[in-house]
Amino acid sequence: MIESYRDEFEAPNRLLLGAGPCTVHPRVLRAMTQPVVGHLDPVFFQVMDEVCEMLRQVFHTGNRVTMPISATGTGAMETACVNVLERGDTAIVCRNGYFGVRLADIAQRCGADTIMVDSPWGRPADLNALEDALNANPGTKMVGLVHAETSTGAITPLQDAIDLAHRHGALVVADAVTSLGSHDVQVDDWDIDVCYSASQKCLGAPPGLAPISFGERAMNVIDKRDTTVESFYFNLQGVAEYWNETQRVYHHTSPITMIYAMRESLRMMMEEGIAGRHDRHAKVAAGLRAGLTAMGLDLATDPDYQLNPITVVNAPEGIDEAVVRSRLLNEFDIEVSGGLGEFRGKVWRIGMMGEGARERSVLSVLSALEVILGDMGYEVAYGGSVAAAQRSFAAHSDKD
Repeated sequence: MIESYRDEFEAPNRLLLGAGPCTVHPRVLRAMTQPVVGHLDPVFFQVMDEVCEMLRQVFHTGNRVTMPISATGTGAMETACVNVLERGDTAIVCRNGYFGVRLADIAQRCGADTIMVDSPWGRPADLNALEDALNANPGTKMVGLVHAETSTGAITPLQDAIDLAHRHGALVVADAVTSLGSHDVQVDDWDIDVCYSASQKCLGAPPGLAPISFGERAMNVIDKRDTTVESFYFNLQGVAEYWNETQRVYHHTSPITMIYAMRESLRMMMEEGIAGRHDRHAKVAAGLRAGLTAMGLDLATDPDYQLNPITVVNAPEGIDEAVVRSRLLNEFDIEVSGGLGEFRGKVWRIGMMGEGARERSVLSVLSALEVILGDMGYEVAYGGSVAAAQRSFAAHSDKD
């Protein structure tokens, strides 16, 4: 029988450098300790309005239906699909990693005839193959694209894919779970129909909320559905009525303290500036990659399509990647992630997200990796990776 529940729980103070969640700033944690008010309290309505306004700025959109779903990023993925798709519709999903596979799975569960357009892991979506699929499937209702594939560290440029989908009359659902807050995401200028993200990555809040934005084209399609949305919880009409800024209708009890946290994390982003947040992620990512390369490690992602918040590195031959992760956690209190799907057991995924995207995080994980890999027989020039990262930081600062 587990008796430890009798003791007050005290979480270890980890440096979270995996694929999410990220390390959370003390200001955001303090916001969660504010007194809980009711989910229909006028004071809370003001907080909701403020969160929606800041999310519109981060998404670069004027979309009225822009709000956080009470769920993780997968919940937002399901919200997009279950509202846009009806049984018998055709959906095309670009799969170049684990979360493209998940998006296709959800589209199928919504009853859509789902066509998969596959690309090698570590590469962006294949636009030529997407065009072939659209030509072969006239009347396609939805094209699903993962902007930032967390499993591979690859980013897919969206504008050409969006234009292609719209020329064929299809809606575009874009997964920006890992890119929002670290890369440019222009919902209005790029004409994205549905775009979603998650609180626990580059927005810098704890897990539990999933920002989503629906454009006018998507809302028109949803309003003209022939069938009822098969999910109550993720039914956009019900959720949007609760988040409506003029007349609110109860849908479900909102996670009050999580909304407090998102408000504070977004407020910090407004203070830093959206462009400044993007630049910080780019700077630390470049430093991390410089350090890993100096250590002789190979990156798994096409260098022309590298994500800033996630760097995927191949474990050297003869090195058990799980042992390295375990030692990082137990000896250095640093968490990094292992691989998913095709990359399982082969790579480390090192995240630089939100508050974790700092120069000190890069230097900490590089120095720890030098110690561990050296102990395991991998040839290491001690201090070399840290020096390479510092040179990269200095070069980036000189450009500012």
